[in-house]
Amino acid sequence: MYSQTEILFNFLAGGGELPKKFDLKKYLIGMAGIHPSDFQENYIDASKRLLDVKGSVLSGASEQFISNFVTDINTHHSVLMAEIQRLGTELEKAKQEGNPEKESMLMNMLNEAINRIPKPGSVPVAVPLVQQLPPEPEPEKSVLFSVASRQYIEIKRGSVGVEEIQQIHTASKLFLRFMKDKQLHEYTRKDARHFIESVRNLPIRYGKSPGDRGKTLNQIIEEAKRRDGEYATLSTKTINRHVRNLNNIWKYAISVDDLEDKKDNEIWEKHIITPVRQELTDRRPFKDSELKILQETPWKPRVHINTVRQIISIASYTGMRLEEICRLRPCDIEKIDGILCFNIQPHKDANGKTVWDPKTEAGERIIPLHPFLKSPELGLLERAENCRKSGKGMIFFDLSYDKSRKKYGVQFSKRFSDFKTLAGLPAETVFHSFRHLVRTKLGHRSGGEIYPVEWIDQVMGHESSGQGAQYNKDGTTVANLNKVIKTLKYQDWDPMKIKIK
Repeated sequence: MYSQTEILFNFLAGGGELPKKFDLKKYLIGMAGIHPSDFQENYIDASKRLLDVKGSVLSGASEQFISNFVTDINTHHSVLMAEIQRLGTELEKAKQEGNPEKESMLMNMLNEAINRIPKPGSVPVAVPLVQQLPPEPEPEKSVLFSVASRQYIEIKRGSVGVEEIQQIHTASKLFLRFMKDKQLHEYTRKDARHFIESVRNLPIRYGKSPGDRGKTLNQIIEEAKRRDGEYATLSTKTINRHVRNLNNIWKYAISVDDLEDKKDNEIWEKHIITPVRQELTDRRPFKDSELKILQETPWKPRVHINTVRQIISIASYTGMRLEEICRLRPCDIEKIDGILCFNIQPHKDANGKTVWDPKTEAGERIIPLHPFLKSPELGLLERAENCRKSGKGMIFFDLSYDKSRKKYGVQFSKRFSDFKTLAGLPAETVFHSFRHLVRTKLGHRSGGEIYPVEWIDQVMGHESSGQGAQYNKDGTTVANLNKVIKTLKYQDWDPMKIKIK
């Protein structure tokens, strides 16, 4: 009986296959029935009892289960097999000798040996119940967020403007600022809410300084509170834009089969978003129609009309901040690589002490002069040269200094606010709207030019990803920045046409 089992198992171990409906019990009982004279009734009954169990386990079992059973038999039954073979040989001899007493004794010994075969479950073989369970589904896989966001930006680069690409990049960078980089399917709706709550508390000026990168969220908030206890936070519009761009990254991953399309992966849907402390009005760029109205509105006295035209012209063709313009010195206009530029740099006194610094490290930058700013009609270069010759420290020396705010631009800011109110423009337009306008125009070029976002960031004095803010540091060349500046064009806007009342 065991020799037949061994033959069967050796056949399987050698790569043989059993029929799909193979029944081991029936097979072995059938083999025992071939030589009924070799067995007594009690041996066959014992065999049946054992085979009933093993047969029920192995009948229809998988090849892996049978292979496990073969291994178990070979390991645990080697001694029993040797004993059974020895008893079988002795039993055969007793039959040939015609010695029924010895034959009976050997038969009893053989039965005892067979009864010592471990019962199912007494050794750690594969459990039948495991075989009956359906196979476990393969774990879900997807791509890392950093990979998905990079792929999405690249696929969008050819169909949207630089401004939108920059917004997607900003949202992605902000997400990795507060969240670990994981596979998309590993993020939950709770993670999405955690990100939203984090950015809700960010100061509206977050990201303007490279120093923010090395600080925790709590440190950023504490510094904002020290500057202004009622500091404004990111607006609803800004937060919604970040969430929308992140949601589009998830949707893109689903569309290219990098993420499974199921409810659990819709983590950015239906969040209620409110700011902590939003500014009353969101600044925005001027519209073309509003610029035309400004041009037709007379300027009231108090600031000389030439100063007004020149300051507004610089803002329109550089995007410089008002204080940066008002603090321009004759030495801040210089030729670099043969190109006339504004050099926005720290101001120092005679002892070398810094008395004024641009807002951030990114604020230190080189901005080539647009042809409009070099025109004799505007008179900016002539004014700067006259100041140089006369020893005046600042180009716009006629602006008064506000000691409490420590700024030169306060007076002009108030006068411009009156000017645009007289023109009937809405509250969301301010002098800073010129800066927004320049950034928008550089990001939506109509001439088909394609320049890296980093070049535009250098012109604007924005912190840039992977690029420095200064020429000859980590940034691009003045020639490339000059190409960017020359793309600025206006149809119905000419600051020189602003008239005095």
